[in-house]
Amino acid sequence: MTTVLHTIRRPLAFLLLGAALALPLHAAAGPVESRLAEELLASLGPTVPADAQVAVTLGRPFDGRLDAVRDINLDPRTGTFQARILSDGGIVELNGRAEVEVAMPVPVRRIRPGEIIEAADLTTVRLSLDRAGSGFISSADALIGLSPRRQIPAGRLIQVGSVGAPIVVQRNRPVTLVYEDGALVLAARGRALQEGGVGDIVRVMNIASSTIVTGTVTGAETVSVNGPRIPQRP
Repeated sequence: MTTVLHTIRRPLAFLLLGAALALPLHAAAGPVESRLAEELLASLGPTVPADAQVAVTLGRPFDGRLDAVRDINLDPRTGTFQARILSDGGIVELNGRAEVEVAMPVPVRRIRPGEIIEAADLTTVRLSLDRAGSGFISSADALIGLSPRRQIPAGRLIQVGSVGAPIVVQRNRPVTLVYEDGALVLAARGRALQEGGVGDIVRVMNIASSTIVTGTVTGAETVSVNGPRIPQRP
């Protein structure tokens, strides 16, 4: 059993036993369920987002006073929990089910590669923590300004790695190769062998020498070459 001795101070909302609405922490209804929900979230640690909600259902009604939570343990696989509480000087064992929910961003429309994601393109849905998973992007702010690498359907969770900086270098399209060394700036014509956004590493063929070099995308149709200077034909 995990001993919980503190109370988290985060903006939480709780869906309590018998309630039809998510109630804030300071609501008067369901004090036992509210406290258990708070302690359960605290026991999960920083892996749970600050806007998480938890639905608590006791295995049997409890109308007594909750003075302190001594031990609480949640099985994330089944959603069941056991708790030992201090009530009027005695120890009472409680059990029940708890479902943790988080808000996840999803598109309101189909977003195609090359389009820039804007705030109006996104909404949020609430899902249980196990359904959300760590392989999906959980923040709408983290998506704004990015571009899909492949088409994203409306209403679908967005996988990590499926979006990135907007593509500004197209595969098999002309680019400018740039090498800078202090005041010296060299430029050459190249052909991109990979697509990429600003900050991506791509391979480019120098048109003049047919040499393949690797560089960093720095802007529209521009690749900065690191290392040896751009090879030139005599």
